[in-house]
Amino acid sequence: MAYSLAKLFSKVVTHTFFRDIQVIGQENIPKDGPILLYGNHNNQFIDPLLIISNMTRKINFIAAAKSMRKPIIGDIGRALGGIPVERPQDLAKVGSGILKKFDGTYLFGENSQFTKQCQLHDSILIQGIDTIILVVEIISDTKIKVQCEDSSQVYIKDNKYKIQPKVDQSQMFEQVWLALKQGKCIGIFPEGGSHDNTTLLPLKPGICIMALGASQKYSTKVKLQPVGLNYFKGHKFRSKVIIEFGVPYEINQQLIDTYAVNKRQAISKLLLEIEQQLKSVTIQAPSYSHLSAVMIGRSLYLPDRTRLSPQDLLQLTKRFSQAFYKLKDHPEVTQALTEIKLYNYKLKALGVKDWEVMRMQKRMYLDLQMIGFNIFMTLICLLFAFPGYIMTIPITIVLNMYAEKERKTALAGSKVKISGKDVVASYKVLASIIIVPIAVIIYTILFYIWLIVYNIVDQESTVKYTIIFLLMWPLYITAMIRSNDGLIRHARKVNSQILFYLYENKYKKLKILREELQNKIRKLVDTFGEEVVQDFSHHRIVQKNQLQSPKSVAELDIQNVFESLLELGI
Repeated sequence: MAYSLAKLFSKVVTHTFFRDIQVIGQENIPKDGPILLYGNHNNQFIDPLLIISNMTRKINFIAAAKSMRKPIIGDIGRALGGIPVERPQDLAKVGSGILKKFDGTYLFGENSQFTKQCQLHDSILIQGIDTIILVVEIISDTKIKVQCEDSSQVYIKDNKYKIQPKVDQSQMFEQVWLALKQGKCIGIFPEGGSHDNTTLLPLKPGICIMALGASQKYSTKVKLQPVGLNYFKGHKFRSKVIIEFGVPYEINQQLIDTYAVNKRQAISKLLLEIEQQLKSVTIQAPSYSHLSAVMIGRSLYLPDRTRLSPQDLLQLTKRFSQAFYKLKDHPEVTQALTEIKLYNYKLKALGVKDWEVMRMQKRMYLDLQMIGFNIFMTLICLLFAFPGYIMTIPITIVLNMYAEKERKTALAGSKVKISGKDVVASYKVLASIIIVPIAVIIYTILFYIWLIVYNIVDQESTVKYTIIFLLMWPLYITAMIRSNDGLIRHARKVNSQILFYLYENKYKKLKILREELQNKIRKLVDTFGEEVVQDFSHHRIVQKNQLQSPKSVAELDIQNVFESLLELGI
């Protein structure tokens, strides 16, 4: 019962936060038997909620014990059957004194308390030094013998430090092995923590120990299944995400036998396989500018007004990402990538999207018709949503301030985050769980006071209308969110059409540039397709005869009208 309610909560949260959730490969999820499901980790607490709400069977996630000890997060985690694991970095404590010298074998401190604070096999963490430093012998309060991977990287001069204890995970692994033996589904994020990089972080070996340990100890046929969470500005409210469940696979028996005699070798081989499988269901790019170029390049390649299935769209995006990376040293590809980035810069300078440039065509009568229709729909959406805007302004301000504070805290405490955006959505959701109900109660009280002070209705009706208000307020806010989606869409169309007439020459130049770039990308795809995709001609997502773009039509279509009404909840 608790899990069902928590899963329902996950569904409500994710479908409220994201405007568009597309799921690929749900049919790949095994209906029974032990399964170890693993995914990338780019949106802290939102990641497991998305997977859980789209799983066809119960899943127990491995969760940081630090998170499980927090209010709300811990309650939700326990309801969802989370398995806590202590992470050494969460237990790290600031060491006394400072570090004065390192001679390659011994580490010397000043006012330090090594005998009290350190234990054998603990790690010494020094800011700016990434190499692992292990304590192998404690000699005195100011001297310890250490072992490190690369002593040349360790330069000490009055450094502050942290002591990270060695954590015994044997109990946690035993719990996971037993769960897999019982045929349960276990979820894990093998990167170890969330981040906002555009590539995977180095994977932790824990997932391999779970899979190989259960296979060896209990002769359990564990299936591994990758799941890719592909976000499009996933830290922003009403953004988009594509979830891809990959094909599950079993561990080779030879690898299980190797694990019995050489654990390190078996873990290394399986970890490499897991990484490759995870890359196959996620979009990988060296940087955000590169990722943006991938998206624009894919958009330019597609015929105008083409609608691909979520699976084909994601596959095409991954192919462009692979192509730009694989052919990054080829002059023609490098030149195209530079031109795409320049085109993207011009789009941002004009404040328009690629699809708006693609569809711009001067037809006075039809344009006036479209502007009139979109202004009308903007006003309708605004009229419906305006009371909600006023009521949610305090909530929005508090949520943004809280999320920004947590983003800065997370960024300061991490070596792998770029800007800390991976925690923004999570903390907005967590804060809203507390703030929104409080706001509902406050507004209900204010509504009740308003009815009494101005003597709107009699006493009996006052109570009745107050209860109705309490029940209808959350429903109205939900409808307001949908209406807001329509408001943004129609207002943007009005804005782009007016800008087109104000900056007609610039738009025309941009459209010519787009057409030239489009032709160049399509030629590059035909030229290098075989180098990226085996037997490319037979595995094309878009056929050559489809690449002739039809003429843009700016007339009102009935589908556009129905979509607009649907966003209003009509």
